[in-house]
Amino acid sequence: MHARLRSLAVVLALCAGTARAAGPSLAVISLDAPSELSATGRSLAEAIAHKADGFQVTGPDAAEQKLGKSAYAALVRCGDDSECLAAKGKKLEVDRIVGGRLSKRGTSYRVALVHADGKTGARVGGVEREVAVASRRLQKDVVDATPALLQGSQEPTGVLRVVTEAPGAEVSVDGAVVGKTPVAHVVKQGRHQVKVALPGFVDAEAVWLEVPAGGIVEHRPRLYRVPGRDRPNASGSEGTGTAIQIVK
Repeated sequence: MHARLRSLAVVLALCAGTARAAGPSLAVISLDAPSELSATGRSLAEAIAHKADGFQVTGPDAAEQKLGKSAYAALVRCGDDSECLAAKGKKLEVDRIVGGRLSKRGTSYRVALVHADGKTGARVGGVEREVAVASRRLQKDVVDATPALLQGSQEPTGVLRVVTEAPGAEVSVDGAVVGKTPVAHVVKQGRHQVKVALPGFVDAEAVWLEVPAGGIVEHRPRLYRVPGRDRPNASGSEGTGTAIQIVK
């Protein structure tokens, strides 16, 4: 009798494992973050991976091992750009990918997470959180947001895309660096201040852009080289022009 019960328990355990394995495959990538927050970005990704019930999960360590350090670092730099995550994570061969960005502004952390279709790059879900540093709730708030993120919940957000003729310009949104051009950054709907700077070029003036929910706003600031001794000084209007397009 006891032997039969043990056999039944083994069968049930195998069935449960099979059922879990039947779920969609998911890779969770370390959050893109400045060097002083990189360990925290990886720790948050690991916490999300542990909360991803119903998925076949590839965590940060396994993803890095499969891709190699250089390719994994490039994938992490995609941040919350769903199309970039799908393109650079193609070799992971997963159905879904979760990535994002972590930054610190003043006394708060900012987290932007995206749940992307690993095949098409479509945005399945996304959340943003701003957490006071002093509260020590960063990981808890991210873990609490994970079920909604994985279920495809969408907060009212849009995409801010910044492109410059000379690539590699540093882009700041609302005072926090979000990457280098060309860059696409998910933001909450509403007004956001964008600043673009590139060494050797006159900084473009900061501008305020209105990003609609579900929309994509493309910002193409003009950057002019800092004039040399043998060149006339730039006019007062140089460096202030910009082209803004609502893509959709």
